[in-house]
Amino acid sequence: MAEEEPGETIWGGPTKRFFVSMLTRDIELKDAILDLIDNCVDGATRQLKGKLKGEKPYEGYWARLSLSAEGFEIADNCGGIPESSIKDAFLLGRPKLDHKIPTIGMYGIGMKRAIFKIGEEAFVQSFSIDGAFEVEYTRDWLDPENDEWDLPISEVANKKTKGLTILIPSLRKEVAKKFGNSSFENDLKTAVSEHFGYLIQRGFVVYVNDEKLRSRTLHLHGLDGQQEGIRPFDFEAVRDGVHVRVTVGFFRPLTKMEEVDEEAERPVEKREAGISVICNDRLVLLNDVSMKTGWGDGGVARYHPQFRGIAGFIIFSTDNPEKLPISTTKRDLDVGEEIFLFARQYCIEGLKECIAFTNKWKGMEEETEKFFSAAKLKDARTEIHLAAKHGIPLRGGGGKKLNASLPVPAQRNPMRRISFARKEDAIKTVSVHLFGEDVDSPKQVGEECFDRMLKTAKKEGR
Repeated sequence: MAEEEPGETIWGGPTKRFFVSMLTRDIELKDAILDLIDNCVDGATRQLKGKLKGEKPYEGYWARLSLSAEGFEIADNCGGIPESSIKDAFLLGRPKLDHKIPTIGMYGIGMKRAIFKIGEEAFVQSFSIDGAFEVEYTRDWLDPENDEWDLPISEVANKKTKGLTILIPSLRKEVAKKFGNSSFENDLKTAVSEHFGYLIQRGFVVYVNDEKLRSRTLHLHGLDGQQEGIRPFDFEAVRDGVHVRVTVGFFRPLTKMEEVDEEAERPVEKREAGISVICNDRLVLLNDVSMKTGWGDGGVARYHPQFRGIAGFIIFSTDNPEKLPISTTKRDLDVGEEIFLFARQYCIEGLKECIAFTNKWKGMEEETEKFFSAAKLKDARTEIHLAAKHGIPLRGGGGKKLNASLPVPAQRNPMRRISFARKEDAIKTVSVHLFGEDVDSPKQVGEECFDRMLKTAKKEGR
């Protein structure tokens, strides 16, 4: 039988335009920079061989960022790229995953996408134990119309500090404008402190323009296990190789009616309430008050300013990042993943308990302040371990849970708001009658009217 001729084929690979122009549209500039810091942390984790023991396993490792309208640089001391990994590191996509370290990087596009997003040219220098090299992204290579894929690489003198440096001397115009704006720099610092807050707690250090950043993490009011008073809901379990933890409680006393009214008129610029999601110590979702984390679903009320004292987190930890419910940008969730739905049901349970507490004390919020004063704020991740220490095991090895401890009012006599409007000249007439002068506050006039009538009513025994 005659050998068959091979069939005709066509090129099915990617184009440079997709990676350089289109892929960068899926990520914000700030998130692209966070991706680069993520890579630094991954390098440190590989140096530690994934063995993150003790309270500060990352102590001694750092990343330094310098940004201005003139250029951008990020450098670390996290080991650099070993010779055996050079080719894989510069591919647009990762051929295989390292399942031995707790990372969130799965696709191998973070560093490259950030370079495409930020600059018109770039230099990547690696200093590792087995060698040092520099890879150059030239202007021609970064031209979307140029389908040349080979990158120039050359050896450089090695340094004592083993790590990676990315230098971007020529910025895109829109990026240069943002980097020259102090508000962008401040927003970036806040984002780094929040996104890497739990890693900073564990010893990793990040500098932005020579400022050492402090961690921003969730703190909740919480008494120890069996004490009566304010104590958050806490749950933890291991499911399919992923450690899951859910904690929901109060980071501040209950919202008073006056605060609710104020927020209705002037919404707060930065909301601290809501549920945050953390994957392998990186913040993926911050202060969410949508159905993603259970608000307005499963018997939970939609978010309202009345609930602005409620906060919590869902934490996923695993050495297999493919099991994490995150998107390619690392800043959003795949809410349909089974592991996320599993955790979400306990988040809903915690939200229900906290919302019920606010409803029971509605109009009597000031009476609860003694409970909050007695339950000091604690770092929710490092100082609250209620489920682990005191939780009740769930059936079928489903983990351990400790319900919130939230006091119930002995007798309800809540405050109720009286609100109405009258013409300005009428209010002035009543004010002069009551106080002998026209006071500035209509509220003061209304309260005085009510107090005088209440006093008369009590006197007459009604």
